[in-house]
Amino acid sequence: MNNTAVIIGATGAVGNEILKEVLNQDYYNKVYILGRKSIERFPDNDKLEKIVIDFENLDFDTDILNSSDVFAALGTTIKIAKTKENQKKIDLDYTVNFAKLCEGKVKSFNVVSALGATSKSKNFYTSIKGKLEDELSKLDLGNLRIYRPSLLIAKRDDKRLAEEMFMKFSPIFKKILEGRFEKYKPIEVAVLGKAIVKNAISNKREGVYHYSDFNLS
Repeated sequence: MNNTAVIIGATGAVGNEILKEVLNQDYYNKVYILGRKSIERFPDNDKLEKIVIDFENLDFDTDILNSSDVFAALGTTIKIAKTKENQKKIDLDYTVNFAKLCEGKVKSFNVVSALGATSKSKNFYTSIKGKLEDELSKLDLGNLRIYRPSLLIAKRDDKRLAEEMFMKFSPIFKKILEGRFEKYKPIEVAVLGKAIVKNAISNKREGVYHYSDFNLS
């Protein structure tokens, strides 16, 4: 049986871990990563195909989407994007436009959102993630799984002071954030990536996933 994974955002922290995991799983015999020329830096692999695209003008063979598990991990920060308009374009528009090409074709669509995502939020970042969820929910994307992690623990080239502080004290936070506060626990990107792929392979329910739902075992 042919099982296909399609990834956008593979150069990011979570997307990179998703890529590692799908390549490591025998379940997938074909893996496509789509993105800018930076994806060419990934090592060659027998089941990996790298497709360079322009997110401003999507043009590729959409047959690769048929019955596939799509993993969407596009995202940036205002520091890198420079303007809110650019951040919205990457965190919202690019993913929604790609998802529209997936409509009626894919087996599942697995997207990384953020804790507290809601289009009604006064916080810019969580509001665009909320709008992303709203737009994706309007489309036929098979099983739509939305992941809302709290702080992501990862080694990054771009320094993020708040994340660095949280990483330093994350063992303490993990101990005190229990019960209804568990969803606020920080999570390692490798653990999150594995959970996302595991749930896709197991064909877990569609819906919103928080920390306690990530199936980390």
